[in-house]
Amino acid sequence: MRNRFDQLAKQIGQKALDRFGVAVTQDAINSETQYADLRYEPDPARQAERGRLGLLGRLAASACIIEVYSDAPNADEFRACLTKHLTVWQQRVREARSESKKRGEPPPQESAVSFLWIIAAGAPTTLLAKLKLECSSDWPAGIYLFGDDVLRVGIVVASQLPRDRTTLLVRLMAAGSLLAPAVKEVAALPPDAYERAIAEPILLQFQHILGQSPTQDPNEQEFIMAMLKSWEEGKAEARAEARVEERTEAILTVLRVRGIEVPEAARERILAEKDLDQLTRWLEKAAVASTIGEAIDEQE
Repeated sequence: MRNRFDQLAKQIGQKALDRFGVAVTQDAINSETQYADLRYEPDPARQAERGRLGLLGRLAASACIIEVYSDAPNADEFRACLTKHLTVWQQRVREARSESKKRGEPPPQESAVSFLWIIAAGAPTTLLAKLKLECSSDWPAGIYLFGDDVLRVGIVVASQLPRDRTTLLVRLMAAGSLLAPAVKEVAALPPDAYERAIAEPILLQFQHILGQSPTQDPNEQEFIMAMLKSWEEGKAEARAEARVEERTEAILTVLRVRGIEVPEAARERILAEKDLDQLTRWLEKAAVASTIGEAIDEQE
C-alpha cells in the first residue's frame, strides 16, 4: 500500500465484506512476494445480505482482489496489479484442479475464476485512453471493464461514480480528495445505517491517528476538518434532541403528579413538539395549571 489512506481503504473493505465471506488484507501473493490490498472469497450463503453494501457488494459478487489508489494509478502500477491478479488466478486454478483430482472429478472450468478491481480516486486518463476503455453500460458511470472474460479486470474511477448511498463505501475506500465529502454523507446517514456502522469507528480511529502526526497533506487536513465539523454537528444535534426529550418527559411527569388527565391528542402534541422554548413555556404552565387546556393552550 502506498500512503496513509491505504490502511483506511483496507479496513473499510475488510469490515464491510468479511461477514459475507473471507476478506484478507495485505495478502501475500507468490511467485515473488507480492501483496494484494484486499483479497476476497465470497460466502455463497450470504449473497443476498451482501447486497446491503451497495456497489461494493456488487464488485465482490465473485472471488476477487481489490487494489486501491487514492489518486490515479499509472501504467506501471496497473501492470503490477495485473501481475498479482494473474498470479492469484493461477493459484486458484491449481488448487481447484488439485481438489478435483482428489475427488476423481474432471477439472472445473470457471469455478477458479478471479476478478481484479482497481479502485482509484482520480481518473487515470492516459491509461484509459491507451487501453481504449469506455464506461460499461451494465454498471454505474465510472466503471470500466478490460479484457472481457479473458482477463476479468475492472477499473473503478470513484470520482465519476454517482454520489449516492450505493457508492458510499467505495468512495470512502478510494479516499484522497473524495474522503472529506464522503465523510459528510456518512454523518448525514441515520444512526442505524449499515454503512455508518461499518465506516464510523474506522473514520474516528483514522482521525485520531492523523491528529497525532506532526504533518498532514492537504487531503488529510481536509478530512480532519470534515470529521470535526460533521461529528461536532452530530453531537450538538444529539444534545439538542436529548434536551427536547427531557423537557417533554418533565411536562408529562408534572401533569401526572398534579393529577391532570392528558388526552391522547394532547399527549401526541407534546411528544411531537421539538421547539425547546415552546416546551419550556408548557412546563411552566403545567406547574400551576388545573386542566390540560391551561397547560397547553390550543391557540399556541
